[in-house]
Amino acid sequence: MNETDAYLHRHYWTAERLAGACGLEPGQLDALLDDGLVPAPSYTVAADGGLWSAAFGEFPEAGATPGRYFHPGTVAWVARAREAAAQSDADTARAALEQRFRHNFAVALADLDRGLARLPDSFDEQGAPLAAGLDARTADAWDAFRQGIFGLCVADPGSEHAIATKEILQETLGARRQALAEAGASPESRADLPGLIARYAAAAMPFSPLEYPRSSRKRLVEDFGADLAGAPADT
Repeated sequence: MNETDAYLHRHYWTAERLAGACGLEPGQLDALLDDGLVPAPSYTVAADGGLWSAAFGEFPEAGATPGRYFHPGTVAWVARAREAAAQSDADTARAALEQRFRHNFAVALADLDRGLARLPDSFDEQGAPLAAGLDARTADAWDAFRQGIFGLCVADPGSEHAIATKEILQETLGARRQALAEAGASPESRADLPGLIARYAAAAMPFSPLEYPRSSRKRLVEDFGADLAGAPADT
């Protein structure tokens, strides 16, 4: 077992294991996936060991065990999907799940706008929603969710709030790092950054060995942390 295979088996479930944990036959899970009611696998490994990452694409020589791999947090979404599917046809169920996800994600963004970082594209200074910006954010999040991307990069992808937290921490740290590189900052203005980095590290997945060099975790935890540790004290 190589490092990538070990990572998948440590952090993810195969489709068969996910189905069993949800009390489903594999074919029943496949039906929910085919109808777009459950997020796609975050990783798919072909018979030749080549890996497809929902976020980073193809790694043809991964040497991993064939299968479809899902974050264990997908269990929560399977339960919601089964409930929706039992009440209506697939199209109606999918629309209901999208509406629920996007509503909860918007609520999470409003909380983060107040407590973590201003989101001026989505909320005004009084916290009132700005429809166009908020709609764009929730639509993008739904697309990424359905593709299995959040199962790959978010430590707790069973919660819209946890997903939104990871995304806004990533956005905030990226902007802060860019601003620091362009203009420098006083020690006081850097004081909260170690805490934000630690919070982001807890919110994000470790990423597989193949993906880590290209990951937000490397940029914002390892690299940015090193930037801060090496910054002159008087700048």
